[in-house]
Amino acid sequence: MATVDGDDINFNVLMNNLEESMEADRIYNLRNAAKIRAVNQPGTTYEDFENSVKGATLVPMNKKDLKMNSNPRHVWNTVAKNN
Repeated sequence: MATVDGDDINFNVLMNNLEESMEADRIYNLRNAAKIRAVNQPGTTYEDFENSVKGATLVPMNKKDLKMNSNPRHVWNTVAKNN
């Protein structure tokens, strides 16, 4: 929490608190929207509901992420013929 000592305000602490609060609010909204979607789907089990809420904050990978962690010399399918 930011403290006020006389007229001194630590703006770095205020900015950090604001950013943390905004991120927490974003995550809360994503999870809440996932809960509402899961409840409105007919035939949803509790496991489906739980998995939907857990996966609400996941983001898909893009091509750059895939290339960064790949080993092009690694052969995944050793049975297939090399072209």
